[in-house]
Amino acid sequence: MMSVRNLFLLTISALFIIGFSSCGSKSVRKDGTPKRASIQLDSTTAQLGTFPRSASMRTTVFTFTNVGDAPLEFLDMSVSCNCISAVYPDKPVKPGKKGEIVVTYKGNNKNPGKFQYRVYFAVTGSPRTFFLRVKGDMTEN
Repeated sequence: MMSVRNLFLLTISALFIIGFSSCGSKSVRKDGTPKRASIQLDSTTAQLGTFPRSASMRTTVFTFTNVGDAPLEFLDMSVSCNCISAVYPDKPVKPGKKGEIVVTYKGNNKNPGKFQYRVYFAVTGSPRTFFLRVKGDMTEN
């Protein structure tokens, strides 16, 4: 006959096994392949147009969709110029949901002329890295 202690340990063990198996099933598809986020950008280039240095702060919004089957998280971001900044989602974007990346150009300390800068991202999905391009032409006045 099984003691109460052994029955208790058996029940706890069964609960752990059930808990771990249900956690694993959330991260794998029915065919056994892992679930993965996938980012689909509506555009990767923004044209800021021609503008004077006196009004050099320009903002553009890039939209994307997580077309994968796992949450999409942003891991890292870097810029090719300190005149560019970006704000991206700080929480995971669920599968099927849209998100925004807001990129701002501040050219008040830059020389006038045509420019092109990039913002680089690393995410948990596919592709793992990507970049967005911002172009424009800043005039003296």
